Amino acid sequence: MSPTIQERPDLDQIPVAKRPATSPPPRPQTWILKVIMATTGSIFILFLLFHLAGNLKVYLPDDPQGHFNEYAHWLRTLLNPLVPGSTFLWAFRAVMVLALCLHVYSGLTLWIRAHRLRGRHARKVHSTKHHLTGRTMLWSGLIILSFIIFHLLDLTIGRAVESKEFSTKATYTLHDGTVVTDAYSNLIHSFERAPVAIFYVVVMIVIAFHLSHGIWSIINDFGGTAHRTRMVFLFLADLIALIVVIGNASIPLAVLAGGLTL
Repeated sequence: MSPTIQERPDLDQIPVAKRPATSPPPRPQTWILKVIMATTGSIFILFLLFHLAGNLKVYLPDDPQGHFNEYAHWLRTLLNPLVPGSTFLWAFRAVMVLALCLHVYSGLTLWIRAHRLRGRHARKVHSTKHHLTGRTMLWSGLIILSFIIFHLLDLTIGRAVESKEFSTKATYTLHDGTVVTDAYSNLIHSFERAPVAIFYVVVMIVIAFHLSHGIWSIINDFGGTAHRTRMVFLFLADLIALIVVIGNASIPLAVLAGGLTL
């Protein structure tokens, strides 16, 4: 008797969950990493806009030093007396650090996976603005990460440069008599150094490209596929990036030009 020949089952008739897998899916799954990137990226976008609004207080007439230092003091004492001292500020910083770690980890993991899938013979595509910014997101992200570290050391912690004129120990007396850290004075003294001011402007341009592609990608990661929706987000991406780079880059340039002084 001849052996029975078993027919190969039709995979279309087998539920996806029961189909044989050639290899286990990567962990964490790609869609989870993209959602993390989109969520943390959205947090950073809101923070950048909020931070820009605070920085622009240096242009307010009638004592810009007082307005800026009041803003800096308000950040340090937010939610007082519900929470003591700078507790809320440090909690917020911890959340931002966690979001940054998740964003960097997800971005690196996605880049490594995409690099492996492309292989040695990657398909050539036409160069467009968002294609070029997308291919450089990793490197622009690393530049921004380095800038964040320098920015914290330079203005927040005050360890990049310690001098008689530039120190976080400098104080300012507000209108109500409260003695606070003179953040405005440190800002001016920092940007009076031409290399630092130029570095800030260059990084703002890098942030603008990174931000533009990131905002445009958020709608893709959250499932937006309609042409009109994509065009709206494309416009908003470029608009927000332009506002951020012009607003922030104008401050060190204004200090160098002598428009902002003590």
